[in-house]
Amino acid sequence: MKLKKLFLAAGFTAAATVSVTAQKAPEPCGLTPSARQIEWYNREMIAFFHFGINTFEDFVNEGDGKASTAIFNPTALDCEQWMQTLKSAGIPAAILTAKHADGFCLWPSKYTDYCVKNSTWKGGKGDVVREFVDACEEYGIKAGIYLGPHDRHEHLRPDYTTEKYKYYYAAQLEELMSDYGKIWETWWDGAGADELTTPLYTHWYKIVREKQPDCVIFGTKNSYPFADVRWMGNEAGKAGDPCWATTDSIAIRDEAAYYQALNEGIYNGNAYVPAETDVSIRPSWFYHEEEDNRVKTVKELWDIYCTSVGHNSVLLLNLPPDRRGLLHSKDSLHIALLNQGIHETFDKNLLAGSRVSATNNRGGKFDARYLIDNDKQTYYAGRDGNVKSDITFTLPRSTTFDCLMAEEVIELGHRTSRWSVEYSNNGKDWTSIPEATGKQCIGYKWIVRFAPITAKYVRLRIEDGRACPAIHSFGVYKQAEILK
Repeated sequence: MKLKKLFLAAGFTAAATVSVTAQKAPEPCGLTPSARQIEWYNREMIAFFHFGINTFEDFVNEGDGKASTAIFNPTALDCEQWMQTLKSAGIPAAILTAKHADGFCLWPSKYTDYCVKNSTWKGGKGDVVREFVDACEEYGIKAGIYLGPHDRHEHLRPDYTTEKYKYYYAAQLEELMSDYGKIWETWWDGAGADELTTPLYTHWYKIVREKQPDCVIFGTKNSYPFADVRWMGNEAGKAGDPCWATTDSIAIRDEAAYYQALNEGIYNGNAYVPAETDVSIRPSWFYHEEEDNRVKTVKELWDIYCTSVGHNSVLLLNLPPDRRGLLHSKDSLHIALLNQGIHETFDKNLLAGSRVSATNNRGGKFDARYLIDNDKQTYYAGRDGNVKSDITFTLPRSTTFDCLMAEEVIELGHRTSRWSVEYSNNGKDWTSIPEATGKQCIGYKWIVRFAPITAKYVRLRIEDGRACPAIHSFGVYKQAEILK
């Protein structure tokens, strides 16, 4: 009798041990994001304001640095109007071209005369950067600064050298990082900047990190060692499929030779540098009245959202202010309608209320049911050592959907490397969704669209990976009519 009790006690202890072990969170796997990168991912969308002396030239997007400062004269500049537009569009962050490649500065820099202090606007007493960051603060928008490394105006100086420019740029960077409050992102464009070597960027990087430790650095070419986020290789709004957050650092340094590694990333890459997807709502980066009828439609913006935010990237959408210093009403309307459509689509997960089962289930607070609880603080995880899992959702009734979304726990690294989705009406005979078969990356967010399907059962198949799956959410949705 005592022996039987002893075995029972031992069995209970073993079961308790297994239960406790199963309740532990999965260990991170591979490279993982920094706190800066996690904050950046959570923005999902950022507005890009290309505004400057190019705005006041006829169809110029890349100024030569020779335009007169007198032509810069917005008649009704209102950065609060910009921020009101962003609030209606659900965009939480914005980046201003404080100095584009033409070299004209939108703040009264102490280190150049080629800036607003010699413009007609406000008699030379204005400061666009100040008005921008103040409006950001007023409306709860995270401010970012584009300070173009390439400067055509400075190149016009007969005594120009890269060594002199190193200190000129550093002085301006110090102004912007010190005098304008919290800066959430700085943008180091690679265009025209091949001559700028890594030692120069090292000098500038130290300024950013000292003055703005939380500031995300968008880096290209020779700034690659310091990049928090990378360019994804095109300006069409199309991040790759897959689009891993990891890549090889050499790809950032040599964009021309490593386009695929920029656009798609590398699953086993040596650097965690996720892709930022930059695209303009108009054909050009700066405002031109001739393009008022060429603003991207809501459907086109939805396509871009799905191939940027929905491809494990962050969308940097350019909204160029006009010569008044205002955003055009058509641009504002289209992004507001995009936001409306996104909410109409994703606010209701059609899997809500489903019965959920998984062949690989860690259980407890990591149970598969948390995939559909609409809580970013919870997630599903499989058991350690098991990278596969079939997760079946039994819906309350047959439901029609044409879109799905999955979100991985990015803090734990890229884990799943192959997944598919199937549907059934009897729970026995399964049909693959072609567009959602053999997918690779999940990452922060992955969206797949397809022709409408009506089903009572949906199955997410985690087919391969390097660690047990860890997924925040999975859902199927019906795309809003406004997006079609």
